[in-house]
Amino acid sequence: MAYFARDFQSVDDTPGAQRFVACLKLQQSLEFYHRYKAKTFEAMHLVAGASVLEVGCGTGDDAMALAQIVGPSGQVTAIDRSQTMLNEAIASTQPLALPIEFILADAQQLPFADHTFDGARVDRTLQHIADPAAVIAEMARVVRPGGWIVAMEPDWGTFVVNSTQRAITRQLLNVWCDSFPSGWVGRYLRQYLRQAGLTDIQVVPETLVITQFDLADQVFDLVQTAQATVEAGLVSSAEAQAWLSELQAFDRAQAFFSSFTGFIVSGQKEPAGLP
Repeated sequence: MAYFARDFQSVDDTPGAQRFVACLKLQQSLEFYHRYKAKTFEAMHLVAGASVLEVGCGTGDDAMALAQIVGPSGQVTAIDRSQTMLNEAIASTQPLALPIEFILADAQQLPFADHTFDGARVDRTLQHIADPAAVIAEMARVVRPGGWIVAMEPDWGTFVVNSTQRAITRQLLNVWCDSFPSGWVGRYLRQYLRQAGLTDIQVVPETLVITQFDLADQVFDLVQTAQATVEAGLVSSAEAQAWLSELQAFDRAQAFFSSFTGFIVSGQKEPAGLP
């Protein structure tokens, strides 16, 4: 079965690709995601008629929101490396006649000229890329002087789950974190934006709390993580099952707890004419 931490980087080549689509749609339905996304849109300082780049557009929901902001005189260019995701996005947005163009592209080698866009945004995509600094550098290249770049990424070193089995919990959560190509990207975003020459960098933490086991499993892939940890030889099958059983018991007692923190980091490309 597809494992979110490892396989989101290659959706089209992974059996059961619709599981990724379902995961994104579930996340889009949660208030936490609505709240932080609104903050990322605000941080872009967009106006009607602006041209904006969305990196890693997934099912297209954020591209639709950006299109509403820039209006019919603006333009949203949304890229993804997955044709599966682009097909979903196109099917969702085509009847709406919004100013959005969807393009199959590699975020590390953007197919656009320098200074093409008024702003650029990436949301929970860099965690799935081995060289996120290269993506931020490319985003800075294609944004015009004075434009803003906004990134929101989790740092899976902040992921917590309550369990009395501390050593096993550490093993499992480390496997989840380290299965991402860039599981610690959240803590490096400020550095990457500075390296790309951006200024006025702002960092805003956002924490998601989930207190239902089934929902946490859908978002954090807990059962799959337990299996991956067994396959890695770090815990036994019995230990992994005991861990899951305890979490489910906590859930029945309304005592289950899980959370992670992501970071919204924004920066401005130095306006033209400044030294």
